[in-house]
Amino acid sequence: MLKPALQRSREFQRGGVTILVTLMLLVLLTIAAIGMAKNSFREVVASGTGRQGAMAKNVADSGVEWSIFWMDYNNSASASGSASNLVAMKAALLEDSTLSGKAWDVMSGTPTAPTSYTPGSTTAVTLPSLTSSSGTVHTQSFSIGVTRMGKLPVADTSQGVGSGAYTPSTGSEAKQAPDLWAIRSDSQVGVAGVNFTHSKEVWISTPVQ
Repeated sequence: MLKPALQRSREFQRGGVTILVTLMLLVLLTIAAIGMAKNSFREVVASGTGRQGAMAKNVADSGVEWSIFWMDYNNSASASGSASNLVAMKAALLEDSTLSGKAWDVMSGTPTAPTSYTPGSTTAVTLPSLTSSSGTVHTQSFSIGVTRMGKLPVADTSQGVGSGAYTPSTGSEAKQAPDLWAIRSDSQVGVAGVNFTHSKEVWISTPVQ
């Protein structure tokens, strides 16, 4: 027996609604899956960039420690290569007080013709490259800028040793006072054509030479 036309129309409409709801659910599930995949990819990228950033920070720290080590008078006698550039620059800045107060590039120019330091200078100390377990190569380097800040002020005391060598802490510059330096290290870590940078600056003093 044939169903009435009205009943057949209602059944057709219910079937059409079911198909539409199913399609909408499939679309929503697909969008949710794509969103979760994108979030996972972002987390992987963020984890990778965080690692490279940490490496850049460590390289900048290495540049500071490297500079402090070779600026120590007890170590400078055995300096060679890039370290000898730093030792020569330090000696030149000590001899010419007109160069004080400005950052000079340790790796560029010469002590007699120093070059102003530009952060991230292409002339840098290159460290050995690192290769990850996946075969990705990480290049590492740092550039150093040194500024002589003058003599370290000492208050409420006399300076120097030996008979007649004491100089009051006020008045003209005391030759017996320690020298004050600003060291800036700018690192670069390169991986897959992308460079990660980090800067660190410290102030140190060195004994009178």
